[in-house]
Amino acid sequence: MVVAAVSAPVASHAEEMAAARGAYLVDAVAICGRCHTTPGPGNKPFAGGRVIENSAYKVQGSNITPDPETGIGSWSDEQIGRAITHGLRPDGSRMSTAMPYNFYTVLTDADRAAIVAYLRMLAPVKNQTAAPVYAVATAPAAGVPAPEGRGQSGSAGQDAERGNYLATLARCLSCHSAPGADGEPDLVGGMGKGGASFEGPWGVVVAPDITPRALAGWSDADIRRSLVEGVAPDGRKLAAPMQAKAYAQMHPDDIAALIVWLRNLPEN
Repeated sequence: MVVAAVSAPVASHAEEMAAARGAYLVDAVAICGRCHTTPGPGNKPFAGGRVIENSAYKVQGSNITPDPETGIGSWSDEQIGRAITHGLRPDGSRMSTAMPYNFYTVLTDADRAAIVAYLRMLAPVKNQTAAPVYAVATAPAAGVPAPEGRGQSGSAGQDAERGNYLATLARCLSCHSAPGADGEPDLVGGMGKGGASFEGPWGVVVAPDITPRALAGWSDADIRRSLVEGVAPDGRKLAAPMQAKAYAQMHPDDIAALIVWLRNLPEN
């Protein structure tokens, strides 16, 4: 009886800590609501609806609330985790690359479980999204190569590794890499070199180069300000595709790690 009385609060605290970590990853790092929430006033967070379309597919961000009929309430933890890191639905069918599972493959077991725990805590919302339409058969997406550090060791090397983990979950290279012939980001030859166009209420913007060559004149404080305030060194406000409001929620140590990662991106 004594053991039970002591262990129950510990388990509850562990669950709360996991959900808090999941909230941080979902809201401040991966920003899952960007695709899984319909844009505009009166939207329902995480209930899906945003249309994502290109020559290969037309899909809607799915409902990832715990609603059992239109969301993921009937999915097991394993099925949710597999969807996140492998892009596979419970029936085994593959999702389009609009779901960037090839970036999320880096998730640690603990962080994947934390995200699942957080999604379980969301308020269920009944919202049926449209079935995906594929112009071509879906195929497994290539993994994201990890940039090699430049001889970093000790704490600097650890920060670069931590920054790479966070930047991969944030999909920085998805937006800031040059598009390949298929329109997908070239994560090899075009890694971090910018050039992708994004159209929205802000107009059309082109993602800038974020390699060390392009950022050579930026101080660490300049980079930090661009990440958490959305302001360039010259005072120019960065366009809405840059998710500064979300990144402002990131821990200062994690922002510092991202800066180290940026300083170590390959330039060739």
